[in-house]
Amino acid sequence: MADRFFPNEMPAYIPETQSATATTDDSLTKLLHLPLNILSDRLKKDALDIKHTVVKESWLALGKRVRDFSLYTGALGTAFLLFKAYQVTGDRSDLDVSADIIKACETALQGSRVLQVM
Repeated sequence: MADRFFPNEMPAYIPETQSATATTDDSLTKLLHLPLNILSDRLKKDALDIKHTVVKESWLALGKRVRDFSLYTGALGTAFLLFKAYQVTGDRSDLDVSADIIKACETALQGSRVLQVM
């Protein structure tokens, strides 16, 4: 039983203080060779860009109207995304837009059959 293992195919550890350059043209390898603070800033920027695109396409493009109330594919999912973005950045406007979306969902549900079934 002791002979069961998977070979370690990961490259050797390189401390962050060293300037490491990727030897391949693989973009993921180049990204992972960045120092931690640069990598985390880049990932945060990209995530916020995606958040902005989601809000623009699912909330602003629809004229701030709610058509889909679900958490996974609808307006409540966008509100949840904005809430999580607020937790990361502390940007109060994300929290305000999230609250607006939740209020719009509540207003749209007032007389809806979905609310009566629950």
